[in-house]
Amino acid sequence: MKRIRKSFILSLCAMIFVTAGCTKPDVSSAPYKIYYLNAEQTGLVEEAYTGETEDAEKGVEEILKCLQKGTDKIEEQSVIPEEVEILKYHLQDEKLILYFDEDYLKMDMVQEVLCRAALVRSLTQLDGVKLVAFYVNDEPLKNRDGKEYGYFQTDDFVQNTGASINSYEETELKLYFANEKGDKLAVESVIVQHDSNLALEKAIVEQLMRGPSDSKFQRTIPKETRLLGVSIKDGICYLNFDENLKNIVPGVTPEVVIYSIVNSVMESTSVSWVQISINGEKNIMFQESVDLSEALTRNYKLIEE
Repeated sequence: MKRIRKSFILSLCAMIFVTAGCTKPDVSSAPYKIYYLNAEQTGLVEEAYTGETEDAEKGVEEILKCLQKGTDKIEEQSVIPEEVEILKYHLQDEKLILYFDEDYLKMDMVQEVLCRAALVRSLTQLDGVKLVAFYVNDEPLKNRDGKEYGYFQTDDFVQNTGASINSYEETELKLYFANEKGDKLAVESVIVQHDSNLALEKAIVEQLMRGPSDSKFQRTIPKETRLLGVSIKDGICYLNFDENLKNIVPGVTPEVVIYSIVNSVMESTSVSWVQISINGEKNIMFQESVDLSEALTRNYKLIEE
């Protein structure tokens, strides 16, 4: 664990800017970037980073200091308010947890979303940091419904600015759960409000994890399962779950479990394939029935007529 104290932030950041290089003239060609607030405090701007990247622990510490200080440019302000303190951080197995004091909760919604997005985008560029979680003191950060956010990665954030950051969208989703026998997929339409700053694919899976409203249907994802990450690239949605996905849902076939996820994500988004992994591992024969080593597309044969 590391402790970041404000008493020596300024002196250390000054040294970092000289020796490590938080800034660089050509941002477009820089392999790493740090994200700051724009002058209007409605969006993020990029600045090149040329400091420590080989050692993840040192890289995290340096980037946090740069993010706290900002730059001398008016259009590149610190994303972390002066009164908000980073108490410590913990990095293990490529998962980074940031611990803030209670002043973190005093930020308005726009400021907090931008702060969170800037931290995640900046830090996950480091080798050794794939996911970032936020805690206030020792409690995980929660959304307005009281649900823990869990871990974030870069693709979780939509690049919204201004008033749109403060918005929630109402969307009708078609979710596929198990039928009464557990051998077919049954569709349930739900209207959900989701954060417009987070990927719709994530909202779909989280809603699927809550289970069906209709008592005739069965849940397909074990209750203890956590979604570790969601990313979209080249038409493929990559979903990373923890090991609890392997648990057997009584009465539900393995094919129905996997294709409830695949069909649900593809039904309401534009992705063409879904790649499922468990703790980052995709070379898995799920319950000895479904090969997860390759991306999957929707299965119409399993849908109950």
